Amino acid sequence: MRTTLLLLTLAACDGSGPADPIQGDPADPIDDPPPSTYIFDEDAPPEPTASLAQLSTALQEALDLTLHIRADPVQAAYETAMSGSTGACPYVYSTPDGAYWYDSCTANDGTQFEGYVFAYGDTDLFDPGSGFTFDYWYAFGGATIDVPSGDQLELAGRAVWQVGVNDNDGVPIVLSYTDVGGTFHWDGAEADDTWMRLGIDPDLTTQVTAVPSYALATVYLGGGFGGFADGWAVGFDENVIGDEAMGLPCAAELSGTLGLRAPDGTWYDVQFDGSDGTDPDFDPAACDGCGHAYYQGEPMGEVCADFSTLMGAARATEVSP
Repeated sequence: MRTTLLLLTLAACDGSGPADPIQGDPADPIDDPPPSTYIFDEDAPPEPTASLAQLSTALQEALDLTLHIRADPVQAAYETAMSGSTGACPYVYSTPDGAYWYDSCTANDGTQFEGYVFAYGDTDLFDPGSGFTFDYWYAFGGATIDVPSGDQLELAGRAVWQVGVNDNDGVPIVLSYTDVGGTFHWDGAEADDTWMRLGIDPDLTTQVTAVPSYALATVYLGGGFGGFADGWAVGFDENVIGDEAMGLPCAAELSGTLGLRAPDGTWYDVQFDGSDGTDPDFDPAACDGCGHAYYQGEPMGEVCADFSTLMGAARATEVSP
């Protein structure tokens, strides 16, 4: 054993043994590691399953529906469904912040209550900071109410509306806000001619600032909704649109990008040329109602829409919801 160790030591000293693996010519090329078997070159750009015409049709329907998806039909349905309640069924807890019930019971008239709801509303609340006087109503919870007529209310989520008016020296300014998210269904007449009858699945926030006497408005859109145009959905990303006299330079199209989901689950982005009023490079010539469509980052072409219904509804915003 000692002889073997001595021979190995001498060989290393006279250079006849194997070289130290960390030594060598620094100029020698270093082979790159082989590519990962999980990374592949794309053979061709992804192919969209929806056409530009289909995108335009779905987008138009979404825009025309948007400002009609409000919380007030939910309030009307809820108040009608609650008309059969008594002091004991459901038992309602009153707090400074609103009324709350959590129960499973049948009222004297046969109305059945199951679940919980927190609801509250008020009128003529003056805000000295803004000068606006507000009416509002909100509800959130998860409940079903079955009334003796056979109509059923399903409320699962949140529904909020708020309308404020500033007299502004005889030229009223109206601020209208709504936030609706969840599942809502009502069989009664209060749902007629509203989005609740269309099977819309909302998660939508909108805010309109309007001067109705001058037909001027701005609109903010966030969130989205599904269940329209045979299974399409739209997703807004804090997009705005408005009249130039209200501080926004383009009333013919939205700012930013929105998403459209086709019934097969594929998503498409539409990038518009509108402005939120802070873009110094805004080009008025690009304010033409058309945006640039993309599928998985690949350009598809132009998608155009008519925003006049959306803006018309905003300009005609009323004092009451």
